[in-house]
Amino acid sequence: MGDVQLLSEKEKQPWFFFTVDTQAFYNSNVLYASSISNTFGAWQIITTPEVGFAPRFKEEKYSMFFPRLGFRYQFYSYAQAEPYPSGITSANPQYTVANNNFRVANPYASLGWAFTDDLYLEFSFQGNIYTSNSPNSDPQTFLSEYPIAWQATWFESFATIHSFSITGRASYVFANSTPSPGAPNNNQFSRTDNNLTFSWGTNPTKELNTQVYASFRLAKYTGSDDDPNSSPFSALGYIDESDRLDFQQTYGASITWTPIEYLSLRGFVSWTKSDTSVPEPITGQFEGYNAGTGLNLIYRF
Repeated sequence: MGDVQLLSEKEKQPWFFFTVDTQAFYNSNVLYASSISNTFGAWQIITTPEVGFAPRFKEEKYSMFFPRLGFRYQFYSYAQAEPYPSGITSANPQYTVANNNFRVANPYASLGWAFTDDLYLEFSFQGNIYTSNSPNSDPQTFLSEYPIAWQATWFESFATIHSFSITGRASYVFANSTPSPGAPNNNQFSRTDNNLTFSWGTNPTKELNTQVYASFRLAKYTGSDDDPNSSPFSALGYIDESDRLDFQQTYGASITWTPIEYLSLRGFVSWTKSDTSVPEPITGQFEGYNAGTGLNLIYRF
């Protein structure tokens, strides 16, 4: 028959993506309060649209590199699930948990390197710009953070459907906060932030993934308050927290179902306990659990 030519569609290598993720869950300690008198549960919804540039190289000498550049915008919204503690309502009778709504602008850039089939390294830089989003007041940027981080993940598969991974992340976070209108910025929230996560996953079917994990966080706050009187808690008589050490442990489980390539649904539960070296903590010492569900849509082009 001689030479026969077959026509086939050229394999596409999408370099861009757009995704929308939303999750709704119950948070048993929505203020992350150390005092039981300020502890109450609420519903929390986090919605995250994101657009990014993530090229994949065909050339063998570059195929192990995974650059990524993008921007995400997160909306944190709260709804009442339990009566508010009397201590909160007595200080502010008009209080609603929606007063805590905020949003985060998050540009980021990273470079990943698949060192081997089992080891992945990544270096990243990002910005986190926090802006209040209360329905009862005008938006105000109250915190800006700029983490520089490296991360390593070791991954191993067992018995076809089982996998185990260890992820270590170390970062330094440059932070500037503006507690109230007219108050000077300060860097008391600048810190080293380190995480170690152990995860066990199973894939009983192609569409189904389950995971249990344990995560540990150690943060050392290194910044200082340029003006101690500018602290949002100074009027309450609390001490400056710019030199504290936090240890946080989280245990959780999730199940994810991906019926089609572009859509995934998940359910999750987690419990977190945090301790701090500060004698009279505002943040850093709390205990709580989350349980809820989420949805993710992604389009690559």
